[in-house]
Amino acid sequence: MKIDKKQLKTVQQIDGTGIGTPHKGELNTIGEFVKELMPRIPESKVKGVVEQQMGGSMDDLGFDETFSMSFEYFPGVKVRVVYFKADTNEGDDMFAEADVKFFFSGEVVSMVSSEDLVGFTDLTMDYLQDLAIGKHSVVPDEPSDLLQRSILQRLAPFAFLKRDDLPALAAFVGGKLTATELEWQITKTYFPGITIVMRYDGKRIAFEFTGGNVGRMNLHAKDELAIFMLNHCLRFIGITYAALKMPAIVEQAFSFSFLRKRT
Repeated sequence: MKIDKKQLKTVQQIDGTGIGTPHKGELNTIGEFVKELMPRIPESKVKGVVEQQMGGSMDDLGFDETFSMSFEYFPGVKVRVVYFKADTNEGDDMFAEADVKFFFSGEVVSMVSSEDLVGFTDLTMDYLQDLAIGKHSVVPDEPSDLLQRSILQRLAPFAFLKRDDLPALAAFVGGKLTATELEWQITKTYFPGITIVMRYDGKRIAFEFTGGNVGRMNLHAKDELAIFMLNHCLRFIGITYAALKMPAIVEQAFSFSFLRKRT
């Protein structure tokens, strides 16, 4: 499927910084990783892993790319990784090196912090490698307090939510809502076989990871997915109750360009 290039945004545009971005170096590092990885995987296998195991798509962005991988994390929030293989045609005086470009698209992508978008991209390319050629994670696969610390930092704004807000919140994050008088929970699948359940009882937030592929992703990455979900909930709270004064953590969930337009 061919995509309208006007829909595509760079991380600089999301940041709203024009020329530079604090995340340019991170994307460069991810790009080098992708350039090293792709020649090791047949294109047909990349397509199979992306579409069948990761729930993504292979799109034509019209850049004469070798292929483009697209992943939607929340409704209206897509990351696109565009790969150009090296041109090794014999007799060609102009040798084109491999290249990777990153674009972001969707109705609400401009409100998402570039930190989260780059984090999604990094995590996804690591997961693609794990699925295609086996686990090579350098992150220790052992419990840490990262998620618990992140929950405590983000807990207070959830008190603003009313019961009537919950169906819209679930739709915003792309999850399924279940609610009782004592608690509510949203169940969301990022990748096939990796499902996150977020529970809130008015005092605490807890996460559970389920699905047949849970064991194929390291604990740090799963914690990151939960934190990305928390951050998207904060965005919903921030835009739903824009007239109210929020804890500073809510503003930090938004992109610089979105915050600039709101002031």
